[in-house]
Order: sequence, then structure tokens, then C-alpha cells
Amino acid sequence: MSNEVQLGSVPENSEQAVFDHLTSVTFDNSLDRLVDKIGDYVSYLFMISVAISFYEIVSRYFFNAPTIWVHETTIMICALSMAYGGSYCLARNTHISIKMVYDAVSERTRCWLDFLNGFLAVFYCALIAYAGYIMTEKSLFTPTGVFRLETSGSAWNPITPAIVKTGLFLILVLMTTQSVIRLISAIKRKVR
Repeated sequence: MSNEVQLGSVPENSEQAVFDHLTSVTFDNSLDRLVDKIGDYVSYLFMISVAISFYEIVSRYFFNAPTIWVHETTIMICALSMAYGGSYCLARNTHISIKMVYDAVSERTRCWLDFLNGFLAVFYCALIAYAGYIMTEKSLFTPTGVFRLETSGSAWNPITPAIVKTGLFLILVLMTTQSVIRLISAIKRKVR
């Protein structure tokens, strides 16, 4: 009897879940380790979002006392958490990829694909980070250069647009940095 396990199946005597490969991730650099560690805490922000949404439902429908802050706060929390998810997936190398093609080619072709992927990721992340910089600058400063935080314009009028745009820009800079590190790693593998 063979000890091999077919893809998608779990051995009968195994206590491991199908997705255990997600917990045994190895990191190539300390930045990815840090992003992963912070991501464990960022995931709790979704629970906070659910909790304050539940609070809004209870206060609105049971006590006829709706809030003015829950909707915008929830959007801000979820937007920043989802954006951080991109960096988290990049750190864990769990972005969607076409493994069938990647696994079917030679090691040399894989090196070229890694290089191409790294180059395109740096290019894309840098362009989006630049666009994020422009948005962030406009949300933090008036056209004359005076510092002021952009507000939402709602009845509550919080500074959430400035927070979200600044957070998105910082996360995009982080993803660009991660992509540069991955590109350098791909170049080093290609040179060998």
C-alpha cells in the first residue's frame, strides 16, 4: 500500500485538516514574517466591524436609536483590512496563480516566470502607490498646501476618507517593497 496522498484527499488516520498547508508557511525575509504577524491581529478588525454593526442593528431596531458613526467606521475598518489582505497574501505567497502551468514547465522557465511576475508586480504596485500618493496628498492638504484632513461630509463628518487614503497608500508602499524583495530574490535565483 502506498503512503502517497492524492490531491484534495486526507489520509484516513490523519488528524490534519485539508488546509493545514496554510499554517506551515515559510518566509523568505523578515518583512514577510512581520506582515504575517500583523495580519493575525488585523483579522480581528473584521470581528470588531461585525460587533459594531450588530450594535447598530440592536440600537436601531430594538431601541429606535440609530447611530451616525457605525456605517462609516465599518467601511473604514473593512477597507483597510481588505487592503492589508493583499500584502498578507503576498507575504504568504497565497495569491491566485496558475500552478498547473508553473508546475508543467522546466526549472529554468520557472525562474523566468518568477522574474516576469516580480517585475510586473513591482511595476503595478509602484504605479498604484503613486496614484495612492496623489489621493493621499489631496486628502491631507489643501491646494494651497495648508494641512487639513479630508472629511466625509456626512452628519457625523469624520476624517475617515483621509485615514483610508493614507492607509491605502502606506499598504501600497508596503506591497511595492515586498514586490521589490521578491524581484531581487527571483534575479538571484536566475543568476545561479
